[in-house]
Amino acid sequence: MLAPANKTPRTPTGQLDFTVSGASDCLRFLNSSVPTAYVPFTIAANEQWQLTVNCTKMPGGNNGWTDIYIYKGYWDAGANHTCKASDLYPIINDIQSTDYELQLKLPYMQTFSSTTQESYTVFFVFPPGGQATFHVTLEPV
Repeated sequence: MLAPANKTPRTPTGQLDFTVSGASDCLRFLNSSVPTAYVPFTIAANEQWQLTVNCTKMPGGNNGWTDIYIYKGYWDAGANHTCKASDLYPIINDIQSTDYELQLKLPYMQTFSSTTQESYTVFFVFPPGGQATFHVTLEPV
């Protein structure tokens, strides 16, 4: 069952392992029709979890890239880990750039932990120019 947008699930997420694919005509996050992937998760207090996003297929090959964004909160108002950028407009001011360019040979990795239970959602835009595929994992450290 999907949690409503901006609501924290009562229990931590646990391990994730999935693949998401899509294509786009534009890389601008604020363009309302841009397809966006997202990964919502909740970390229990005093636990460490590593999120890894590997790009397995990227338009433009080694020259292709997309940005990674983080929202400190649980957002799950899309379907199958995808949404349109316009779906994010209600929380757009709270989404922060990681200043990281995800590429074929440069996966995004971040360890999340806190002394209290916390929720996060990671977003990235499907890059233009053809099909892109990403493999996402969330594992305990």
